[in-house]
Amino acid sequence: MSNTPTLFQQYTPYDTEIVKTATRYDLYLIGGTAVDLLCRYYSIPFWRNRSDNDLDFWTSSANKERNRFVKQVGRKFGISVENSSDYMVSLELEKVKIEADILIDYDCTNTKFTSSIDGICVMSPIYLFSSKFDRYINTANIQRKKTDFYDLRTLLSIIEKTNGFDELESHLSNRDYDQRAEDMLNDIIASML
Repeated sequence: MSNTPTLFQQYTPYDTEIVKTATRYDLYLIGGTAVDLLCRYYSIPFWRNRSDNDLDFWTSSANKERNRFVKQVGRKFGISVENSSDYMVSLELEKVKIEADILIDYDCTNTKFTSSIDGICVMSPIYLFSSKFDRYINTANIQRKKTDFYDLRTLLSIIEKTNGFDELESHLSNRDYDQRAEDMLNDIIASML
């Protein structure tokens, strides 16, 4: 039995292997698994379990290595479904029943939000907060909105622990949010006081 601490909640014995393989190909963990990884690393309680057995990754459009990742996991785990567009690659890994989505980002400025935690490529809490906040202000799904609200609070706790509020404020001020979005952001912050 290994004494290595668990990096994030595991659905299958292959989750960490897939994430480490993604790291070798410059794919950065995003989504609930990334929040879970950051919570464990910074000793912040994560308020929920991962919502389902999927792994989400971010990569720059300049990264052509993503095709090598798809081939490698396909050889090892089998791909039952692959959907691909200029902005997303979605895989269902047949042998292990894991979905893997790769978001392909054409905004080159987002590369400044890449980081590494315990040897795993993961997007920074600033990026995760910003992208989750964009979804939060635009979704009509009540359950998703509730999940995002608490994830955003959790990310704010991580950002506070890493002294990242100035960077978050700078990033969000460039996002051109309307008053409604600013009010929603203030409500999230107020709920933590």
